[in-house]
Amino acid sequence: MVSAMASTSTEFNYANSFTSDALGGDDYIRGRKTGSGREAVIETVLKSLAGDAEVGVILVGEYGVGKTYVARQVMEVIGPKVLVLSLRCSSSASTIDYGALGSILNELGDVSLDNPLVVLRAITRAIKERAKGREVVLFVDNVQDLDDRSAMVIAQLAVEGVATILAACESLTSASAEIIGLWRDGLLRRVDIQPFSEEATAGWLENTLGAPLSASAAKALWNAGGGNPRFLDVVIHEQIQARTLIKRDEVWIVTGVPFVCGKNSKDTVMTAIGAISPEERLVMELLALSGGLSLNLLMDICDVEALDSLQQRGYLTIARQEFAMVRLCNRLMAQVIRAQVPAGRSRELHRLVHNAPEGAGPAVSVEFALATWALDCGIPVDLEQGVTAARAATRAGYPGEALRILESLPRHLSLSALIPETARAQLALGDAPRARSLVFDTELELEQLSLRQWTELMFLRSALARGQQQEMDSKGILYSVKARLDSEAGEVEGSGTAERTSGLADLREDWSMSLVEQQMLDGRYLESIDTLQHLYQHGRSSETRLLAGNWLIQAWILTGRMADALKLAEETEHHFMDGEGARIAFGLTDSALVGAVVTALTAEGLGRNTLWSPTGMFIGARITAFAELADGIVEAYNGRAEKALLHLLPVATQLDQLGELGPCALASAAIAYSYALIGDNDSALEFLNRGKSGVDSASRLVATACSYFQVVATAELASKEKAIVRMYALADEQRTYRTTAVEMVFILAAVRLGSTTGAQRLVTLASRVQGPMGRICEGLGQGLLSNDVVTLIRVAEAAVNVGDDLLSRDVARAALKIASENADRESMRQAQQLIRGGMLKLGHVKVSSEDGQVLTVREQEIAAQAAAGQSNKAIAARMHISVRTVEGHLYQVYSKLQVTSRAELKETIVQ
Repeated sequence: MVSAMASTSTEFNYANSFTSDALGGDDYIRGRKTGSGREAVIETVLKSLAGDAEVGVILVGEYGVGKTYVARQVMEVIGPKVLVLSLRCSSSASTIDYGALGSILNELGDVSLDNPLVVLRAITRAIKERAKGREVVLFVDNVQDLDDRSAMVIAQLAVEGVATILAACESLTSASAEIIGLWRDGLLRRVDIQPFSEEATAGWLENTLGAPLSASAAKALWNAGGGNPRFLDVVIHEQIQARTLIKRDEVWIVTGVPFVCGKNSKDTVMTAIGAISPEERLVMELLALSGGLSLNLLMDICDVEALDSLQQRGYLTIARQEFAMVRLCNRLMAQVIRAQVPAGRSRELHRLVHNAPEGAGPAVSVEFALATWALDCGIPVDLEQGVTAARAATRAGYPGEALRILESLPRHLSLSALIPETARAQLALGDAPRARSLVFDTELELEQLSLRQWTELMFLRSALARGQQQEMDSKGILYSVKARLDSEAGEVEGSGTAERTSGLADLREDWSMSLVEQQMLDGRYLESIDTLQHLYQHGRSSETRLLAGNWLIQAWILTGRMADALKLAEETEHHFMDGEGARIAFGLTDSALVGAVVTALTAEGLGRNTLWSPTGMFIGARITAFAELADGIVEAYNGRAEKALLHLLPVATQLDQLGELGPCALASAAIAYSYALIGDNDSALEFLNRGKSGVDSASRLVATACSYFQVVATAELASKEKAIVRMYALADEQRTYRTTAVEMVFILAAVRLGSTTGAQRLVTLASRVQGPMGRICEGLGQGLLSNDVVTLIRVAEAAVNVGDDLLSRDVARAALKIASENADRESMRQAQQLIRGGMLKLGHVKVSSEDGQVLTVREQEIAAQAAAGQSNKAIAARMHISVRTVEGHLYQVYSKLQVTSRAELKETIVQ
């Protein structure tokens, strides 16, 4: 591969250094004012032009990535001290001798073009006359379109030292032999300009759009544009116009409707592709139509050199999973190419893939792709294939395609058999009322359904009956399924076929999962643990084992087995994750309640290959929004209010748009708490009221988390006494469900708010909870019961070690209070040091009288210098004040911090 051959090559991720101009501008990227990335690439090119490279630099990157912009920035820096001659190559001039040098040759009058040596001498003379002693840089854009004669002259000018080359091209392999020769000989330095990373795209988009984006919107746009700034620019325009990307509450969000692909997208993609060989076109058409194919299959039916060329040009992505799968670099390109393929050729390519020799692993990266491709070609799909494909489409995040497949099936088939998959697709589109009306339709012909179809329909009825006024309750429906399965088992025993026995075992496992889900929704976590352990260890499918593992983690967290849960999370990630699936990341928080919510929020993304999930559509947007919500509530619980708001404000708007009222209520409650922490009471009250309406539609776990954040927010805003009473009530409620760890969370909250009467209950609960948090709570309760300042300070330090600086601050406040009452100067100093350290890490949180005496800004400046060893005289000179003023401030510092010397001050100030 060409990239592996380069001996003088620098790769630079452009996305980490530049952001975008306003929409529609010619320059797609604007340098950020902060960060070293921009300076790094400019410095690399400038250094090379100044002598590191013998003859110059060539910038290599795909169409639209910003090579021309980088070159322009370099030319602006070198300024008038250097003569810059710009030569822009084009495909129309690539067949004309000296086409790229036409602008220079036109000024020379009659020059014999038949003799290259004469042309070289004439151009050399003209350049030197124009330079007037200055150095010369030849900027050659689109080198891949440089004609051979011009390439020969430019290469010779560089070798002879007449000019330095600054060139740009999409692929070095497509450049002329003279340019490749300069690079291969180490004379021309290659700098690769890469597309945006996903993280950098988010910053680029925010700068471009002038407002924050939800994570769902940022990921959707990144998926669509593949990190290419020119593609992204086109996608943004078209989605805003189509209102699939909208601005609400000063935040850009996706609506959950599929992205459109308009004329500008088509023009941009076709320009990017340019002139490709028939072999390359075959690869791109196959990938566009299929959604992605296995590398082995592609290598069997396509030209390997074409694959290599397209990968080098940045058009292909290879997912390194269990089986290597290849896809086009972005959805925009796939959509455009797919629309360009005539139906006849599409049918031909479909047969090519369908008839390809079977190899190890799947042929297509998206299970339902062959079915939708067949429909596009007019090839019929049978019932079994259609239902299977529809299920896969919904699971992958394409419920619209699932409905299309189901609607294509022959009308003479029983519509009742299609109801389960149709309802699942409607749920995935966010239309629960439509799904409910389908599964509870009284005209359904249930007797025509197979056992599997009937069972799946009943499971859907059970799930959709929760919280609804239906003739049958959710549990009743589940046990009617069990009764029929038991009856079937009796008939199968001893006389059933292996296939029937296996199918029945699958259905019984599905029933167990449905029952466990019902138990967890009812708060009966302890009852579910034995079944979940069995399903995790012996489940018949990896999907069952993965989901059972996630639920078992939740149950263990809530019931106090935090260490077991963490071990299982690590084991689950090791065995089931392929590098693209959702992560079980509750270990980021020491709160059992928040940890369980985080684990629950990841459940829907488990087992999904997020690389292929369309984030702009409902399911993908929902999964990404839940992940952003998880990040936000972890930050809020730990007291990092400003960081929390960066996640929570966008995701609250996104969740509301998607109709996810329960999670939206949780986001609003956490926002209220975050605003209360930083002292913005008006905003806190606004979001406190905003979140109340959605709590009724939340799951029990999410509603419990809502209650926690609402109560701690009101404690910051108004009465701590009322908040303490509410915390005890919530703890008592958790006791009825035997969720020990969550009960401990609420008792801990009450104690942190100042209720020492809960200390003994905290000790008792903590003794039954695994992990560091159990030991911290146990120590806190014991320290309060015995008024032991040393124990409390040790607990505060332990909280710092687990990353909970807010808890550390609260425990240190209790220690400071006791130390002050006992006039224990050393303990007062240690407690204040912990408080101050916590405040620094938490950022902008409001100060309380419980934090002890706080240094003024001037006192902080003087204290820092004194702790660093500066004399009073030196401090006075630096700050332009008198020595006596410094002495007065230091007196106040020593008094407030309970220190008596510079040595103690240094120990207190320097963390």
